[in-house]
Amino acid sequence: MIQQINLLANAVLLLFCLWAVLNKRLDTQVFGTAALSFVAITSFVNIVRPKIFGFWAEQSEVMSNVAVAVLAVWFWRRWHTSNCKEKQ
Repeated sequence: MIQQINLLANAVLLLFCLWAVLNKRLDTQVFGTAALSFVAITSFVNIVRPKIFGFWAEQSEVMSNVAVAVLAVWFWRRWHTSNCKEKQ
């Protein structure tokens, strides 16, 4: 059961990242596009788990957590840039 939940979560994350990167109205800039792409790639690896990736396929959960952390930093930077300019 937990594997199906993990598969569903990775699929939702992959679809969200693809939508965010391909959406022309959402300005992700370079760092955001790289972070979203990194999360999408790790989500794809978590879903497929290809043997050709070797070590990276085995450690894909760790890489996914790192990717989500990078994405969280990007979100924080975007929020800080848009909300804290007025206070300075």
